[in-house]
Amino acid sequence: MKIPHHANRILFFVIVSVLFACNQTEQPKKDFHRLIHNNDGTDMLGNRWFGQRPITVADVNACVDMVADGTQVTTYMMCSGSDFLYYRSKYGPVIGDDLNGTINCGKDTTAYKEAHRYYLHHLALEKEGTDVIAASLNRAKEKGLEAFITYRMNDIHFADTTEVCPIWYAGGFWRAHPEYWTHDTAQGWHSGGALDFLHQEVRDHKLAIISEQLDKYDMIDGFDLDFMRFIVYFKGSEGAKKENTEAMTQLVKNIKAKVDEVSAKRGKKILLSVRVPSSMESCREKGLDVKDWIRLGLVDFVSIGVHWRGDPAISVAKFKKELNEPSVPIYVSVDDGGYRPREFYSQGMHRGMVSHALAQGADGIYLFNYYLTEYNMNNKQLQTEPGGQVCRMRAPEMLKELGSLETLRKRNKVYCLSDGVREYNLILDTPLPLKVSGNGVAPIYIGDDVKTDRPEEVILFVRTNRPVDFKVQINGKSVDQQRPEYVALYDKALGLENKDTEYAFVVPAESITQGFNQVMFNYDGSDGLVVKRVEIALKYGDVETHGYF
Repeated sequence: MKIPHHANRILFFVIVSVLFACNQTEQPKKDFHRLIHNNDGTDMLGNRWFGQRPITVADVNACVDMVADGTQVTTYMMCSGSDFLYYRSKYGPVIGDDLNGTINCGKDTTAYKEAHRYYLHHLALEKEGTDVIAASLNRAKEKGLEAFITYRMNDIHFADTTEVCPIWYAGGFWRAHPEYWTHDTAQGWHSGGALDFLHQEVRDHKLAIISEQLDKYDMIDGFDLDFMRFIVYFKGSEGAKKENTEAMTQLVKNIKAKVDEVSAKRGKKILLSVRVPSSMESCREKGLDVKDWIRLGLVDFVSIGVHWRGDPAISVAKFKKELNEPSVPIYVSVDDGGYRPREFYSQGMHRGMVSHALAQGADGIYLFNYYLTEYNMNNKQLQTEPGGQVCRMRAPEMLKELGSLETLRKRNKVYCLSDGVREYNLILDTPLPLKVSGNGVAPIYIGDDVKTDRPEEVILFVRTNRPVDFKVQINGKSVDQQRPEYVALYDKALGLENKDTEYAFVVPAESITQGFNQVMFNYDGSDGLVVKRVEIALKYGDVETHGYF
C-alpha cells in the first residue's frame, strides 16, 4: 500500500492488520492522509484516454499507471455504475447492452453507437477474463494503492425516457418500476426520474447490488457510497422527514453489516466511506443523517462536496465543527466542473481549492472525475489558453502537487468563491452574487502562509454585472491599481454574459493574510451593483517554473 509522507504509518497499518486478525475492532488512524482518485467507470470503459479505441487490459493498466506512477495518489476508486452496471450482474444489464439487437435509438444511429460501444468494450475485456472494475482495481493494488469500489447511489444521467436513447436503461429495475420514481421535477436535471428511497423495494434493490459487488471483488480495501451522484433521494421538501432519514440510516446500517460480514470472511477490514453534501444542513435536507451514521460507527471516513459545478471554497472547518467527531477523517471532494458547464477549473484554481481545503483542516483530497483524456490525446503535452498563463488541462504532473500543503508551497494559485449558482438545491457557503448598495463584503480564504512565502504579485479579479465605478479594499486597505490587460492575459473574460465586466487589480502583498481576507466593495449609486465573481491569484514566479494559473 502506498502511504505518503511518514514511514511509521506503514508500521501502524501492519499492527492494525494483526489486531483485526485477532478479532479486534481498531479503526484506521485519522492521520492516514489520502489523495483519492475517482474514475467514473464510463471514462475507463469508454477508453476515452486512448481515443475510444477497442479496449484492452493493457489500456486499463496504462490508465491506472498514469494516475499511480510517481504521484501522491494513495487510493484508487473505480465506479461500478448505479442501475446501469459495468459488470455482469443479476440485477441489471451491462451498460450499453442492446439486448441482442432488440433495443435501439430509432433514427439516431450516432447515439446508438455511442451507447453500445460501452457494451462492446465490456465484451472485449470479458474475452480477456476480466471486467473494467476487476482490471483497474487489480492494477491499482499492483501499484501499491488502496482499491475502492465507489457506487453511485442514485445516478440519474439517463433517467428521462423522453430524451435518452432506451439502450441506456434497457431491461433494468429503474425502467420496470416507474412507480418508484420521485416524479418531482423541481429539484434539478432529471430529478423526476430519480428513484425514491422511501420505498423499501428501492432500498432492497440497492443493497442487493452492493452486496453482490462486495462478494464479487475480493481485492477491495473499501467501498464508497457516493450520495452526490445524484443528490436526489426523496421528494423535495420531504427529504428531511424523520421516516426518510430513518430509512436511509437503516440502509447504511444494512450495508455496514454486509461490509463487516465480508471483512470477517476475508480476514481484513474493508472500509466504508461516504461522499455527501458539504454542509450539515444540506445533508439533513436530503435525508442523510451523517451525524447519526458516525455515532453508530457505520462510516470510516467522509468526503464532502457539491454537485458537478463544484465549490472552490468549501467550508471544511465549519463542517468539521458541526460534525464534532475529531476521530473521523474528513476529505474534500474537488470536482471537475467550473463556473459554467464546460468552463473547467484551471490548474491554478485546483491548487487554490486544495490549499483552501487542507489549510482549513481537511484530512485529504478526493479528486472526482479528474480526467486525463485531453492530456493523453494531446501527446501528453500541456495546452495553454490565450495569453500563455492559464492551463485548464488536467495532467498527471498535478497529481504530484495536490496531495499536501508542502508540495503546493510557492506554486501559482487562484483562490475563488462559488458564484452562488445552486444545483439540486444544495446550500453553498458563499456571499455571491453580492448586491452592493453602500458597502458589501466577500470574505475569501487563502491557505498559503503568505508572510513566510511572500508572492511576487497578488492579483484581485472581480466580475460585475455591468461596467461601473466602485471602490474596493482588502483587509481595510484600498486597492487602486488596475491592470486591465490582465483580464485577457489570465483568461478571465471567459463566460462573460450581457453587460458583465471583468476587472483586475494589483494588490500589495502585505495587504493579504493567511486565512480569511475581507474584500470590501463600496458603491454609492442608487441602482445597485452585483458582484458575480471574486478571485485572488498568487503569483510566485514564471508559469514554467511555478505552475500555470
